[in-house]
Amino acid sequence: MKIEISSKEYRDLLDILHMADAVMSGHRKEADKRTAPHRALIQKLYGLAKGEGLDRLISRDAVLNKYIPTPDFEHDSPAHPALHEFGNHLFWDELVNRLTIRDAAQMAGGKERLNTLSARERQQMDGPIRQRYVQEFATNGVSRLEIFERFSGDDGVPAMTSD
Repeated sequence: MKIEISSKEYRDLLDILHMADAVMSGHRKEADKRTAPHRALIQKLYGLAKGEGLDRLISRDAVLNKYIPTPDFEHDSPAHPALHEFGNHLFWDELVNRLTIRDAAQMAGGKERLNTLSARERQQMDGPIRQRYVQEFATNGVSRLEIFERFSGDDGVPAMTSD
């Protein structure tokens, strides 16, 4: 297969590849075998940078034996702001979802009972809870978020407050 793209499109592709690599590998301490073919393709495509006159953006690291984005690339690329925005959105979405599930499970009498509700019943229960958290976090962020530990008695062991 042969794909023809302009130098500008290749430059944009470098941003996309960098974002993909960050999502696949940025949070891992060790390489994930499942993404090895994807990372190999990224390396192959990074290797074309010099031929396009973009070696100021991608360079070969002799110690790591792989192509890496340069500081110039990191500075100029829209990848990090886009990833930051995505991470921020994901944080709030996950926080609202998890708190909604926790509270709905408490109201339903546990996660097992919550999971037996019909989609309509679940929406009726989840909707107001979710909306309250969305409103709270949109207005105040985490400034009013607090953790309260309840102690079970003389032994000082924290009581479990959710499933």
